[in-house]
Formats: sequence, structure tokens, C-alpha cells
Amino acid sequence: MKLNLKILITVLGIAFLLFRCVPVNQSTYDNSNTNRYYPDLKYINTSYKEQIRTVQLVKFRASQMISTNNPVLELGKNERLVLTFDDINDQQQQYFAKIYHCNKDWSGKSNLQAMDYLEEFNQFPIREFEFSFDTKLGYIHYEWMVPEVKLSGNYLIVVNNGNDERDIVLSERFMVYENKAGINYKISTPNVVTKRRTHQELEFEVGLGNINILNPATDIQAVIRQNSNWIYSKVAPDPLRISNGNNQLTYKFYNGELTFPGNNEYRFFDISTVNFKGNGVTNINKESNPISITLNIDQERNSQAYREWQDRNGTFAIGNRERQNTALVSDYFLTEFRLEYPRIEEEIYVVGEFNNWHLNNDSRMKFNPNTGIYYNNILLKQGYYEYSYLIKNDKTTSIEGDFYATENDYDILIYYHSPQLRYDRLIGYTQFNSRAAQ
Repeated sequence: MKLNLKILITVLGIAFLLFRCVPVNQSTYDNSNTNRYYPDLKYINTSYKEQIRTVQLVKFRASQMISTNNPVLELGKNERLVLTFDDINDQQQQYFAKIYHCNKDWSGKSNLQAMDYLEEFNQFPIREFEFSFDTKLGYIHYEWMVPEVKLSGNYLIVVNNGNDERDIVLSERFMVYENKAGINYKISTPNVVTKRRTHQELEFEVGLGNINILNPATDIQAVIRQNSNWIYSKVAPDPLRISNGNNQLTYKFYNGELTFPGNNEYRFFDISTVNFKGNGVTNINKESNPISITLNIDQERNSQAYREWQDRNGTFAIGNRERQNTALVSDYFLTEFRLEYPRIEEEIYVVGEFNNWHLNNDSRMKFNPNTGIYYNNILLKQGYYEYSYLIKNDKTTSIEGDFYATENDYDILIYYHSPQLRYDRLIGYTQFNSRAAQ
């Protein structure tokens, strides 16, 4: 009996050790269905399911639409966001949205509870939906008005399928700021001589007004974005100078700390109609399902002289020339991008706001050895699109070129981390154009 007891204890001990040694996967699987995969939440703008397309956060002031590509709101003002997206599906789904307050660097959720920044329970059903009509590729269009929040900072909208928070459909960032800090800015010729023809340098000052900050060098963080794009964003170093009783911060540097590649004006194409070839379109095949579009073959622009034209800095706009209700009657086209460029070992990507600037397999260009052309087919809704080609980890824009004269939009976000609070406040914000700031 004692021997059997010792054997039982030994077996249980080994089983416990084996259980402790099993690695924990970051991704989650449903125990009731081992084939069901649940993705990890990413604190970025992205869709987690292939059928979710054309996600936008549309900004309204009163009832007037302000923008579709820069969801930054002033706290307490009459500004709202509407989330819109399409589900390429023939059956309506019950989607729920949640809002999470995030850290200033988007590394995760802040220490706040939902009741700290929301007036309502943090689970919002998305009830507004309509079916597309007279389109080859059917879809359901969803809309949801984002509720107002009570605190400033970074926020992430997460949409789930049903009540299962593991079944993530999409995530979208937005920011809410307090108008507490004044920001003066200037775009100048870079101090680094080798970058004077290709880059743009930013300098700015932040006035903290009546905010009493004991250590602004560590408690204040300034983030600068180019064209509302987190790929081209920088966290500013500590201010060069702090004056006026800790209330004036000067961000002016001499070694390229706030120097941004000028890039080039964005390429564009128009697929708002199938009755004729729009700008940038070579061929339209209306017999295929979905309708297929072939774009012009793009060329490298790095060795060419700078050409100026008015662009929208990489954004896209849904539109249909023949019909009014563009959200429901605009079709989806399988759009082929083509680039003539020597084959290289590094990967080439086609990016724009339409794919959240993601450098992934969906945006990767494939090389056809028979034609010597890079290509990629992407499903896009009717409208106007801007885009560019990037090589991953390329410090210079080898395909597009960099030019100081390029027109770009910049914005500056001022975050304040108070030792007494559990979250990062966004106390200042401004947006400006490079040419107006010179």
C-alpha cells in the first residue's frame, strides 16, 4: 500500500511538471473546435478577417464631414467619428465594438477602467447596416457612430463578431486632445548638408501655459507624423532648451534628429467608373467576377527630376461617377498593380492609406520572370486611390525618390504623463502643411 502511494505521488508530480513546461501560445484556439483560430490583438489599424474591407473613421464637425484619414478630435468640442466598413458576405453578422484607452506609445491598454472615460457600458452593438445592390460582388455596409469620451489620449476601437472578445474583426486608432499646449512650428532646410535636397527638417516650440509640470524633460513627449502616417513618425528627443519657468520647450536640433525624407508626390489612379478608362488604368474586364482592372506599368522615379502635382498625400476616396449612393452601389474590383524595376533580393511593397501602409504579404509585389515586371492583385472598392512603392528597411526611397520640394502634411502630438495620473494625456495638437510652414 505504501509502495502504491509512492508511485501515485511520483506520477502526479511528473504530470504537474509536464503541465508547467507546456509553452503558452500567444494566439488562442477554441477548445470546442480545435480548427478555430483567434488572432492576437494588435494596437494598430488593421483588419483581422479577409472579408472586412474599406475600413474608415470619418470625422464630422456638427453635421459636416471634415476628413476620412485623420481621426483626431478635440475634447469637449462638437466633433464625432463614424466607423464604416464593408463585409463581403451575404449574411448579416452581429458585430460589437469596444473602446480601449491606450498608452502614448500604443504598447497596450492604459490603467484606466472603461467607466473612467466612457459614460456608457463598454460594449456597443453595431446596428446600422445595409446590403449592396446591383454590384457583381455583394457586401454588407456597416456604420457606427463612436460615442464621446471624457478623457484625452490614445484610443483603440476593437470590433468583435458577437460577444466573443477573442473573435476580433478589426481595430482602429483615434486620438482625443486637450487644447492646453500652444505649438509654434517651422519647416526648414536640413542642417545636414547631404540631406538638403532630399529631406525636410522640423523645429518647433511648445508653450505649456498654466499646466504645472515639474519635470517637462521626462513627463512631456512630442510625436511627429508625416501625412498622418505612423510609418513616417518620430518621437522627438528631449527638448534642447527649457525656459520661462519650465513652460517653454524648444525642439531644435542640428544632427538630423527631426529630419524627414521628403518623399515624392504620390502616384494615383481613378477606378470610379467602368464605362471608360480613368487615370492610370490600362484595361477593364467587365466580364470577370469580380471585375478586374489593370493599371499602367509604373516606372522608377528616383533618377527622374521632381514633378509637382496636387495630391492628397496617400489617401483614398470612395466614389462612383454613375450613381449617387456610393457606399452601397460602388463595386469591388480586382486591381492589378504593375512596376517595372530590376529584380532585387529585398521585398517591394505597394502601400497607401487603402491598406494602412502595411508591409505584409498582401501588399508585397511578386516578380514575374517572364515579363520582368513586379505585380500584385488587390481587391479595392470603386474610387480614387493614391499609393507608392517601398522597399522594406530602405533608408532612402530607392523607387520613388526623395525631394525637399515635395508637399507634405505634418502633425505634432504633445503627450503628458503625470506621476499622479494613471494614463497619458494628450494636451496639445496641431496639423500643418510643409509649404505653408516654410
